[in-house]
Amino acid sequence: MKIGEKLKQGRMNNNLTQEDVSKILNVSRSTVSSWEVNRTYPDLEILVTLSDLYEISLDNMLREDNQMVKTMAKELKKVVRGNVPILLY
Repeated sequence: MKIGEKLKQGRMNNNLTQEDVSKILNVSRSTVSSWEVNRTYPDLEILVTLSDLYEISLDNMLREDNQMVKTMAKELKKVVRGNVPILLY
């Protein structure tokens, strides 16, 4: 099962709408929709929050979605190489 399907299932199991999740995460409803149809992926920080919100382990959430793992690994390599600016808070 791809991550989008797991996110949708987790949201529905918790009786939340996409609008509810968007308000909790301070993102647009269309962003939540994009995650659920695998058009885009949430960043790692948001994944951790979704994992807590839906009570789904990160391992379970990521394990079966090879494309998600490859995309995150690629983005991480960019940061490590210095191709992406890192925001310091």
